[in-house]
Amino acid sequence: MKFQEIHKPIKKELDQVKSDLKNLSSDIPNSSLPEIIEYFFKIPGKHLRPTLVLLSAGTVNSKLSTSPNSSLIQLAVVVELIHSASLIHDDIIDNDFCRRGQKTLNKIYGRKVAVLAGDVIFSHAFSIINESLPKKFVKPIVQLTTEMCAAEIDQAQYNLPNKEMYFNIIKGKTASFMGLCCRLGGEISGGSEKEILILEEYGLNLGMAYQIIDDYMDGDIKAKSNVTMEDAHYFAQKAIDALRNFEASSYKDSLTNLVNYILTFSHSKAQNA
Repeated sequence: MKFQEIHKPIKKELDQVKSDLKNLSSDIPNSSLPEIIEYFFKIPGKHLRPTLVLLSAGTVNSKLSTSPNSSLIQLAVVVELIHSASLIHDDIIDNDFCRRGQKTLNKIYGRKVAVLAGDVIFSHAFSIINESLPKKFVKPIVQLTTEMCAAEIDQAQYNLPNKEMYFNIIKGKTASFMGLCCRLGGEISGGSEKEILILEEYGLNLGMAYQIIDDYMDGDIKAKSNVTMEDAHYFAQKAIDALRNFEASSYKDSLTNLVNYILTFSHSKAQNA
């Protein structure tokens, strides 16, 4: 299965998200910054986190909105911006010089410019949160960014963490983000408390499986000293099981297929997500 097939139920909505991201630089009043932002988004990723938002929303309510100003579309844009900013900062921290087949911002423009560009993208995300999303979304998104940073700090400080610590780190830097994408996607579409919690559980377990596979196939010593691919399959199955209470739909099918896609292509690195 190609990843594009998973997008079929949300193609219109995702196209709008991509359009908003493409036009991001036009909202930035600076002579050089738009060029830098455009360069980063020149080769897009798979938009995994917006995909989770939109598919989760459709799983509880199939009447999605493609209006550029809808809260759903803006939420999907926000999660991609937060992810993008974190990638820029990760590249600086790890001193990486290539991402998605092109040179990183820190390689092209230097570390200082890259840090500031990441900060601008973060700022733009929180501007959208303040202007376009329900106020109750502010706290969990802020908590998420704190948790992501805390997990990265733990990862930097513990060269050989034990299995519990390793799980806590990947939950903080990856799984919690995916869980929140699913949770807020369900919530913004009017899902019940039970539905929202189920979607969050799906996202958390998907994120755990995803990061284990990414780390393990990347030869990460912290992963290989603590987990095996069986652990990834365990979390993947938990993600699929979480969806059983939802009625059949193309959105639910895509969420299930997303888990299978990650497992099937676990031999390849997830650099483009």
